[in-house]
Amino acid sequence: MLRKPVLALTSDRTRMAQTNDSCGNPEDWFDSQPFRERNLYATSFDFFVDWEAGKVCDEVWIKRISDSDAIHKQSEKELLKLISDCDGREKSNRLYRFLKDQRMIEKYMLFRDVPECQWANGQEKVVELDLSNYGNGSVSQFDANEIQQKIRQLRRRPAPIGSAGLIYSTSSLEGYLSRQPYFWPGDVDTVLFDENNDVAAIIEFKKHTARSQIPFGEQRITNYLNQDILKYRSLALLRDKFQTRLFVLYYPIPRNIAYIIIEELDGKAELDLDGKAQLYARKRHKLKLPDCRKDDGIRTFANAFVADIL
Repeated sequence: MLRKPVLALTSDRTRMAQTNDSCGNPEDWFDSQPFRERNLYATSFDFFVDWEAGKVCDEVWIKRISDSDAIHKQSEKELLKLISDCDGREKSNRLYRFLKDQRMIEKYMLFRDVPECQWANGQEKVVELDLSNYGNGSVSQFDANEIQQKIRQLRRRPAPIGSAGLIYSTSSLEGYLSRQPYFWPGDVDTVLFDENNDVAAIIEFKKHTARSQIPFGEQRITNYLNQDILKYRSLALLRDKFQTRLFVLYYPIPRNIAYIIIEELDGKAELDLDGKAQLYARKRHKLKLPDCRKDDGIRTFANAFVADIL
């Protein structure tokens, strides 16, 4: 079986990232029936920026975690069945059509969440299923060093995130690679697209915990832009590729906060002549925090988001 990756502490993968019991995961808000009724569909994937050319590459990776090593021996048809069982056939087919219309190569990267030492010594491998080459030898396998070479060929320039690497990651492989020159590609939290495969919005989620030194009401892009400039420049380049809008959605973990903040980012992805970011918040909204425990919680949120934000 396959499963979607879950964010956990890199040093101890049994310790999951904090969640809000009442609102759940923001990805699920958009990947829901009320949005589908409005012909809006949500997806997420990992993508690359060629930093020499300053543009988004035409290849995306979708990672799924396997509970066994059987994936290393299975055919492309068997692997595709596992993906369909994990994600759902309708959703998988819709994503395939969307990426094909956007002229992007869709690759599923399937692997086990083994201890990092097995990635370091080359013992474990990633199984790649290249759907753009399905039926013509679409299955390949790569160890961690070979994965780094693939990333280097796409990214063209190293962009290390520091010797400490990621504090939280969605797999041991990402944790291991985060301390290498060519780390695993960053993801887009949610791409919202319509029935014509046109992108309605790109949405980045920013979690606010009780340990945050910034009060929730003061959460804004200027707090994070300079310290995480590669992420936001990457998202802005993806925004430009899809000719759409980019939002940052701040949501709380503490139960005493009952609203979310949404900023729409505008400005160029490139740095100015002084090497500073040109991105800024063009609009700022507040919406009621969705309550997933109520039948109409997500529907109320969907109504407000479509009416007030889109």
